[in-house]
This record gives sequence, structure tokens and C-alpha cells, in this order.
Amino acid sequence: MCRVGDILRPEWIACRDDSADRETLVTRLAALLEPAAGVPTHAVVEAVKERERFGTTAIGHGVALPHCRIAAASGLLLAAATLVRPVSFDAPDGEGVRLAFLIVVPEGNNLRYLKLLSRMSVLCGDRAIHERLMAARDAAEFLGMLKEAA
Repeated sequence: MCRVGDILRPEWIACRDDSADRETLVTRLAALLEPAAGVPTHAVVEAVKERERFGTTAIGHGVALPHCRIAAASGLLLAAATLVRPVSFDAPDGEGVRLAFLIVVPEGNNLRYLKLLSRMSVLCGDRAIHERLMAARDAAEFLGMLKEAA
């Protein structure tokens, strides 16, 4: 099983982020991961933009899971943000995103990547978990809630 709480670190969580748009949000999340990713922020942002050309990574109910594969990535990485105001992500339900998880994975790590995407979809689809994560005051509280839920 892919344990989300084992991948996410407190320093990769931004609670109450004030990003005004999708690109700013993805850039901020990518910057959180840059020291560990082995990949510059701009490369992650461009890879996510390329992925988004195939369709939105918003899953509805105010949640987005932007993700990308980058050959040079150091491993499977996950960053998270709660937002003070909704950001447009072209979600299927038209709802703005208030909870986002950026997933970066090296090429060839498909099974673990797909398991993480699946697990994130299930967790974020649970309205009670979603609301608890949105209420987190800081990264430690967010991570604790996520570990408890996962």
C-alpha cells in the first residue's frame, strides 16, 4: 500500500496559501520540493503544464492533483496546499480548487505513481477528510490528520 503520510513532509505543506491562480500555486508547490527533487522549480512547472494540456488534474469538490513525470526527479515526491480562496483549475464540476497535492515522480516508477494517485483520489473524495485537512492551522496538524486518515 502507498502510505501518503510516509511520502509527505511538513516542509512540503503550505497551509492557507494565497495563490491567485493555477500557475502560481504549482510554482509554489514545486519550489517547496526543489531541494529534495533534484529538479528546478521551472522544470516541474513546465512538466505539469504539459500534463495539463491533456486534461485538467482537478478531480472536483475543490481538489486538484497536479502531477508529472520527470526523468531527473530524485524519487516520488508530494507537496500539498490549502488555499485561502478558490483557484480555477477547469474542474469537471466547475468548483475552484482549495486543496491541492503536487505529485512529482521519476520516469519508470509507474506502479507506485498510479497507486499514489489512486489513494489521493480516494482520500480527497472523502468530504470529512477534505474538510479536516482544510481546517488545519499548520503543516504539522495537516500531516497528522493525513496520517490518521490514511
